[in-house]
Amino acid sequence: MQGTTHLTIGAAAGAAIALPTADLRALALGAALGGLAGLVPDWLQINIPGASASIKGAFGHRGFSHWLWTAGAAAYLARLVWEPAAWPILAGWGSHILLDALSSGVPAFWPFGRLTLSRIKTGGRMDTLVGASGLVVLAALLVTRRL
Repeated sequence: MQGTTHLTIGAAAGAAIALPTADLRALALGAALGGLAGLVPDWLQINIPGASASIKGAFGHRGFSHWLWTAGAAAYLARLVWEPAAWPILAGWGSHILLDALSSGVPAFWPFGRLTLSRIKTGGRMDTLVGASGLVVLAALLVTRRL
């Protein structure tokens, strides 16, 4: 999936997880944390200066950053720093793993196997539609919470 799809779906997931207990400000914060967390798995794989090639060589494309264990560890660390951040981060990171499972598969349950749910083409119409739906859901969550 494209980065914009990961961003919008992660933001919608972060906002949705914050919805039951959140005012508008907390909902917006959940969306921001979820959106950023939705981008982190790919960022860890390709944007660490001097280390990206080694990481890819050791773990492969969509390696350790696409494990559910890593998503859980990130949420746990966030909880230690600031508890309200944990669930939106887990939701955003988890949405990234789910979206990649829809495109070409991920080692989500490492070392027990890959999760492949579909073969949606990255950058294709369905990818764009999924990303746009995340934006619509996020807007709906923010607007309805405000009313």
